[in-house]
Amino acid sequence: MGPPTVRATFLALAVGASMVRADEGNFARSSAFESVEAFVAAAGAFQPATTRSDLSALFTVREPGFEGPKTGTLIAATSIQSSVALWSSDTHAVVFVTATPITDATRSAVGVLFLLNRTRKSWRIADSLRFTATGKEAEVSAELTAGTGSGYHLGSDSMKPIVTIKESQGGRGYAYQLSASYTLSASKLERLELK
Repeated sequence: MGPPTVRATFLALAVGASMVRADEGNFARSSAFESVEAFVAAAGAFQPATTRSDLSALFTVREPGFEGPKTGTLIAATSIQSSVALWSSDTHAVVFVTATPITDATRSAVGVLFLLNRTRKSWRIADSLRFTATGKEAEVSAELTAGTGSGYHLGSDSMKPIVTIKESQGGRGYAYQLSASYTLSASKLERLELK
């Protein structure tokens, strides 16, 4: 057990460390993805609590503290609950990713709506919006709520995709739901208001 064993051990540790660094960069705001499906898969495999990424904070909630809702400890989700492509075209895609950080005080849910933009031969994050819900019935969901008739294509002309986000809050005697709709506008997610 001389120096060759030490060198082999050091080499194995160095290779392992470089793999961890490569994996950490697989799901970040600056990452490029070969397809929408590749983004959905990377999001689904993401572990916000253990992966160093600028996107980890999106899947974090604050454990309610005794001094008020903004004084508790930040809790990151250990894993992603779901990752779904809601709509895509040749140039844009909308993906919804959910997680449930484990908090002591009550159930918590996080949903992130991602807008992807295709540049050259890769897909990148152009915009994102974060939604949270707390309480016994906490849930965040998304649904594509725009449709077209035969012969039309969602995303062309003035037929923009519309996604409606629903937050289910509370429980134990008082529960309610909030919802809002979003569409694309110049590679940004834009909230729609009633006319």
